[in-house]
Amino acid sequence: MRISIVLLSVLISGIGFSQQKDSLKTKTPRFIVKMTHGMINSNQFDFTNSEWDRMTPGFQIPDSLKAGLGVNYDDNIHSFTNDSYYLFSFSFINGKDKQAGRKFQATTTIHLGYGPELRATKNWYHESKQIIDTLTSNQNGQEYYVIGNRNQTISKTYHSRTVAFGVGQHIATNPNRVFQFETGLDLLCLVSVASKVRASYLDTYLIEGLPDNNNLGNYPYPITDPNSNRSETFSGYITTGLIMRIPLEMSFKLSKKNPVLSRMRIGGELNPGLAMQFTKGKTSNDFSMSGGMNFRFAF
Repeated sequence: MRISIVLLSVLISGIGFSQQKDSLKTKTPRFIVKMTHGMINSNQFDFTNSEWDRMTPGFQIPDSLKAGLGVNYDDNIHSFTNDSYYLFSFSFINGKDKQAGRKFQATTTIHLGYGPELRATKNWYHESKQIIDTLTSNQNGQEYYVIGNRNQTISKTYHSRTVAFGVGQHIATNPNRVFQFETGLDLLCLVSVASKVRASYLDTYLIEGLPDNNNLGNYPYPITDPNSNRSETFSGYITTGLIMRIPLEMSFKLSKKNPVLSRMRIGGELNPGLAMQFTKGKTSNDFSMSGGMNFRFAF
């Protein structure tokens, strides 16, 4: 919806330019504006255990859930969860006075956008099993063990949206041709906004191994943590990130003769690169891949 509104506004502006066709035919473009709507892949990042504790007061990890016998970690850590982003780019055409006759076009670009979601989840859980009874079958004399299973779980999830801004230096093939290929280097900074952390604690006890569940009442349940089955949401901390990418883009002109449409292009792009996420005491990096469609107008 947002990208549609922006595209419509640019088209309306283009109609205004059509009133000055003669000047457009001779005027060399100096700037390019581009709107991109794309998707980005999942990249991993994490917080240290002390940072998880600092963001979730009251949900500190007890010794029973720290590294040791019978303790398990489920590091389901990820970010940029295949989410969409919107990016506005404003480019300065380098050497525009010498552009006529050139077979390439160099630009310096400023980027500003609303980035993808950051999300990281981590679970700590401890399972303790103990034989509490032995049953013997009256038919075949086989023994059955009744097991008490206690499971303690703490789950913490961080999520936020991001604002993206950065710069780039691009080079493209002849802008006078219908099809144009463009590449270069972009540096994008990411800053989290409206971040939240949700923490939950669950302490359960199950009796296993009974051939008939109706006999559960014969076994007393231990007293579990009085604060079990609780959850709470906290305001998250600001995180920052950096994406270094190489844009690979192919675009085409909307017209070769119309003075307005000839300055408009629609393109598709792939942006492989390296994503880095910075949290206190920890830096995470991963391969990044984004792609999308864009619309541009030179003026």
